[in-house]
Amino acid sequence: MKERIAKLISRISAAAARRRARVQRLRAAFRRAGGYPALARRFKTSLRARSPHAIGALAGVGALVVLVALLAAFSGGGSEALAAERERDALSTALIDIALEITPSPSPTPRPPATPVLTPTPVFFGKGMTGERVMAIQERLMELGYMDYDEPTEYFGSITKQSVEKFQRRHGLTINGEVDELTYDRLMREDALPYMVSVGDEGIDVEELQKRLVELDYMTKATGYFGEETKAAVEEFQSRNDLDVDGMIGTLTREALYSEEAIPHSLSYGETGEQVLAYQKRLFNLGYLTTEPDGTFGRDTVAAVKLFQELNGLIADGHIGPMTRETLMSSDAQANALTIGMSGETIKSVQKKLKSLGYLSSADGYFGSGTEAAVRAFQKNNGLSVDGKVGRKTMAKLLAGDAVKASPGQPAATSGGGSSSTPSPDNNGGATADRFVEIALSKLGRPYRTGAKGPDSFDCSGFVYWCLNQAGVRQSYMTSKTWRSVTKYRRIDDIDDCKKGDVLVFRMSSSKGHVGIVINGTEMVDASSGNGEVVRRSYKTDYWRKYFYCAYRIF
Repeated sequence: MKERIAKLISRISAAAARRRARVQRLRAAFRRAGGYPALARRFKTSLRARSPHAIGALAGVGALVVLVALLAAFSGGGSEALAAERERDALSTALIDIALEITPSPSPTPRPPATPVLTPTPVFFGKGMTGERVMAIQERLMELGYMDYDEPTEYFGSITKQSVEKFQRRHGLTINGEVDELTYDRLMREDALPYMVSVGDEGIDVEELQKRLVELDYMTKATGYFGEETKAAVEEFQSRNDLDVDGMIGTLTREALYSEEAIPHSLSYGETGEQVLAYQKRLFNLGYLTTEPDGTFGRDTVAAVKLFQELNGLIADGHIGPMTRETLMSSDAQANALTIGMSGETIKSVQKKLKSLGYLSSADGYFGSGTEAAVRAFQKNNGLSVDGKVGRKTMAKLLAGDAVKASPGQPAATSGGGSSSTPSPDNNGGATADRFVEIALSKLGRPYRTGAKGPDSFDCSGFVYWCLNQAGVRQSYMTSKTWRSVTKYRRIDDIDDCKKGDVLVFRMSSSKGHVGIVINGTEMVDASSGNGEVVRRSYKTDYWRKYFYCAYRIF
């Protein structure tokens, strides 16, 4: 019995020694494998591979772990049980490592070729380029005041380039007129700065603004460079016109400069002296001033000056500045006369007289091309200078008892529109819608230039102003905004009712707009900032319908 017990103890001891040696080997392998972190990484990698072989091996490892746990449960207690527990943990981890090491590497799954990563094309737009993003650039430049409002185009022309240069100048960027990524990003940001010119700036826009300051007698010469002299002139203008005095020209100051209400640094209401008296005498002789000259610039003188400016193609502000002074004292000064585009009771009285003499078929109080044709016919038959205007001599003859009536069979003209028959050659030089449009079309392709009033470059309002005066309508210069408040012409409120010779008025914002001349039922001719020149195009597009404000019937 003792021998059997001794043999059993010997086998148990030998088995324990073998178990301890095996555990030591497994622990050594575990350490070589990098410990728990390394095994965890390898375990995760195996799972990602989703190999059936690895899954099978892991299942076998799981079975072995369970077996080791059972063996440990039947082993002795005390320190032996604790050692067995520790050995079980080490064995389980090592077996996982072994299982992963013996798992055959799965064949790589074929993958489609990777899609190449596209490098974004750098933003760049320059003169001559086209595209939808050019349109977005123009729209933003218009919104910020660097480009005059117009229907945006997809073409990057000279005006777009100039507008970009003004934007770059304002934001301290390299001034090259090209939209690179830096310029594009700055332009599209919410905090992009609106248009403004100040000391140190130079360019075509600066020159045009200086010209207006010269007209208002704040400066003596336009140079294109905004120096201290220009700043002082702007500050004085702002002070006299109740604007914030900062010496810079922004949207509000620029609009005020071209307004009829602009107060100049020149002779104006309330002033007295010999100079005022000299100008009053000239206005009286030309038929504008109806009161006796007295050397005081009163309200009657203001009204006379405004009428003179209007009939002589000047900005009708009622002040005697350099341009008004020069024109008033020249031999080319137009005398006061009733002319095309005027309306009122005086016009109706003249029309009634022309009707009684057989030259006109009706009297409606509006001096249109038909009335002008009737006046021309009357002047010809009565030995007067034929100009289609009712001045002092023509008025005197109309009221005289010996005025010559229309010849028998001579067709009477219609007051509002053209003659009831084809105009005679004698009337071809008169102001008519055909003549107006003919003059406008002759300027197709001429360059757009902010503030320009012809004859070789124009902005939209300068173009209408120049064409009207060339056609024989003495119209003072008005901005696109000022055109909204005109009262002397017939107003058309439906864009579909417009006809040849009408002036179209569009409103894009409270201070910005556009004007053009109707060619026919669908087209207009206008100075386009988007195209950079005078163009012929449709005014019946969705864009123009959206911004249509009104039109004026002049002929």
